[in-house]
Amino acid sequence: MTLKKAVAGALLAFILVCFFELVPLVEGEFEFQTTYRITLHKDSSATWVVELSTALSSKEDLDSFIFFKDNADRNTLLSGFESTISSIVSRAASLTGRPMAAENFSLKIDVTGILKRLGVIQYRFKWVNFSLKTSDRIEVGDVFEGGFYLFADERLEIDYSELDQEYFLKLASPKPSNEDVLRVAWVGKLDFSDGEPRLIFQSRTIRVEEFSPESSRVKKDSMLSIQGRISPPTPGLTLRIIYLNPQGSETVREVTVGENGVFSDVFSMNTAGEWRVSLRLPSDSPYRFSPEPQPIQLSVYEESGSETQAESLPPVFFLALLVPPVVLLAIILFHRSRGGRLKPPDMQTLSDEDLVMKLLREAGGRLTQSQIKDAAKFSKSKTSIVLNELQRKGLIRKIKRGREYIVELV
Repeated sequence: MTLKKAVAGALLAFILVCFFELVPLVEGEFEFQTTYRITLHKDSSATWVVELSTALSSKEDLDSFIFFKDNADRNTLLSGFESTISSIVSRAASLTGRPMAAENFSLKIDVTGILKRLGVIQYRFKWVNFSLKTSDRIEVGDVFEGGFYLFADERLEIDYSELDQEYFLKLASPKPSNEDVLRVAWVGKLDFSDGEPRLIFQSRTIRVEEFSPESSRVKKDSMLSIQGRISPPTPGLTLRIIYLNPQGSETVREVTVGENGVFSDVFSMNTAGEWRVSLRLPSDSPYRFSPEPQPIQLSVYEESGSETQAESLPPVFFLALLVPPVVLLAIILFHRSRGGRLKPPDMQTLSDEDLVMKLLREAGGRLTQSQIKDAAKFSKSKTSIVLNELQRKGLIRKIKRGREYIVELV
């Protein structure tokens, strides 16, 4: 392809047209190799570089290109390029219904190489909102309305290295001519279909919304059922459930995620003791958990002979055992209610905590723990419970003085 050649194609393919209109002819005829380089960014923008390079195989070629480089009207070239690209981006925004912009335009004309000299014309700009970004993926391709066209030996490269930490390449269509680390490339002659090239990048992050057993206490040799759910659902994803028994032996079972993100497993708990059940991804999985799911702690008990015998006893036996203690408790409560002193009327209407606060306020904000116990008619243990709760709420503080506690209002 020469500088004189006119290029026609679908949306974006006619980028070349603006080059041939904007770049004036130099002396002689040059065969230019065109390379499109697109670098994708996490914010859905992309940096475009369109590079035309030509081999300067003779001194005449070198001198001719240097003359062009030194005398080119860069402002006119860049202004025309910016106008053309802005029009393309505006049309793409209209077609996709997504706001877009073109910015940060630059032009570089240079001679590169030592052993092999190349004349290079390089246009660069940033396409804002080039990719379609959703909650769990980034898609490239909807701007290529009508497809894209590469002439013979032309090259299109898409670099996604900036996305790699958070996304992985799930789909590339059509199949790339070359696929390097974090880069795909197509080499012409190639006529892309509508909406192509198309790339889909899937988020690596998976959140475990649920991972729980049917019960945390299981009888030995019974079947344990575990249920779980992840988001996004990711149907077909393989997960690993690791069962660690009390002896430290692991059993790994693989489960497949369903359409709604749900997964489950059933496992025989054949050893008594404390178990630990964890959820992991296969080592070669492109996904990662965030945050890491907490392992499940399980207790597996072994049924004893006495427990079996107790289960076979008739209910009337247990009723007979319960009657004497209940009668004895009723007698004790009856005597206590007759012999005990009632609280004053105002104390009867207050909660335990309010009663203690009232006693402290009436005493000027300070009492010993034993004084509160006697005044409130609490037991020693009840007094401690009420005071600890008040201290937790920040209403009082307890100060140790010898073997006694001083209680103060805060």
